[in-house]
Amino acid sequence: MAKLSALKYGPEHLKSASELATTQNQPKFAPLPVPALQCVLPQGLPRGIIAEICGRRSSGRTAACLHVLAQATRRGEVCAVIDLYDSFHPASAQASGVLLERLVWIRCQANAEHAMRAADLLLHAGGFGVILLDLCDATARMLNRISLSYWHRFRRATEHTPTILLICAESAQANSCAAVSLRFQPRGSRWTGQSPFLLLRGIESSIVSERYKKARGKVLPIRPETGSAQLYRRFELQEI
Repeated sequence: MAKLSALKYGPEHLKSASELATTQNQPKFAPLPVPALQCVLPQGLPRGIIAEICGRRSSGRTAACLHVLAQATRRGEVCAVIDLYDSFHPASAQASGVLLERLVWIRCQANAEHAMRAADLLLHAGGFGVILLDLCDATARMLNRISLSYWHRFRRATEHTPTILLICAESAQANSCAAVSLRFQPRGSRWTGQSPFLLLRGIESSIVSERYKKARGKVLPIRPETGSAQLYRRFELQEI
C-alpha cells in the first residue's frame, strides 16, 4: 500500500502553495492584443469581462473601438456591433482594418431596450469575440432608464468565456461591473493649409484609466490601415 501511494502521489504530483496560486491566477483565455492601447493595456484586453470606453465627440472613442474590432476580426473571430443610433459607418470601419465579413451589425433605431435585449441574446448565445454596445449620443434620460440589473447579468454572462463586451458611451455606464474603464479626453487638433482652405490632419486625445496607472506620457498614433486618408489620432495616458 505504501508503494502504491508513493507511485500515485510522487514528487512530480506534489506542488507548493505558491505554484497552485500561480496556476489558479493564470487566465483561461489569452487576452486580445490591442497595439494602439498598449500604453494603458500592456497585456492586452482581458477576456470574459466588460470594458468601457467613454468620452465626448471627437475624443477618439470610436477610433479605439474600431481598433479593438479590427484586432479581433483579423484573428478570425466573429464580432458584433449593437448600434443604437445607426452611427456605425462600414467604410470607416473597413479603413480601420475591420473585416466586415466577420461582423454582425444590429441596428436598434434609437430603442435602448432593444439594444440591451440584443446584447443579452448575443452574450448568452456565445461564439463572439467582441460585442460592441454603442450607446453614444444617447440622452441622459434614456441611459438612466437602463436597469442596473442588466450590467450584473452581462458580467455573469461574460465570465469564463472568451467574449469581451465593449461599451462605448459618453460616460461610464457599467461602473463596478466593468473590469476595464478608459475615459478619452480631446486635447486638440492639427490643421494644415491657410484659411479658409484648412485640412484636418490629426486629432490628439488623452486616456485616463481608473484601473491601470502605469506609463505616463506614452503617445501612439492610430492610422487607417487601408485607403488614402491622412487623418490620424494619437493617445496619451494620464494618471489620476
